[in-house]
Amino acid sequence: MVRHSRRELNKRKCRARILKSSRKLFSAKGYENTTIEDVAERSEISKATLYNYFPNKESLLIGIAEEELDQIRHFITHELNDVSSAAEKIRRVLEVFILDSIQYINLARKITYLNSCETSPLYATRMNMMAIFLELVSEAQDRGDFRSDLNPDDIVDIIMSVYLMAQFEWHDIDHYTPEFCRQKLNRILDIVLFNIVC
Repeated sequence: MVRHSRRELNKRKCRARILKSSRKLFSAKGYENTTIEDVAERSEISKATLYNYFPNKESLLIGIAEEELDQIRHFITHELNDVSSAAEKIRRVLEVFILDSIQYINLARKITYLNSCETSPLYATRMNMMAIFLELVSEAQDRGDFRSDLNPDDIVDIIMSVYLMAQFEWHDIDHYTPEFCRQKLNRILDIVLFNIVC
């Protein structure tokens, strides 16, 4: 049993290393200019081993997006469980999404662009992101933080538009400090959520 769990741990570590390497390479060289061989070399594994985890470059993008969603879910469950305001949870989750994307802004934009197309395999990650916000919005409405007469899907659309604005409209976002982003985001959310918060 110990051998099995050690093997699983090694597989998780290898997968995480591959995703970290691909994230850095896609950001530095661009998605189109990065090869599977580049990722394997940077991850210090063979190409065959990489294919065991990810059959192509697109699956690496899916893995990167899914890893971010897993981290957000963990963040909500373990770090926000003491936050009583559902509206504050939404602010904090959106902040994490935006701050994480700044580190790899070109890659984040590529993923966001691809996951907006219904025919893309990345579309499911967009739906999962929206599901996270829908759950938080429903919680906010149930607790009386948000107006209950508003359609929760419409509120999620507004939240997603703030995320998209940060990614595509904030000029020089890759030069913003985390604190500057937090302040900017909170100013925008104060305006956007004015008619939503009770």
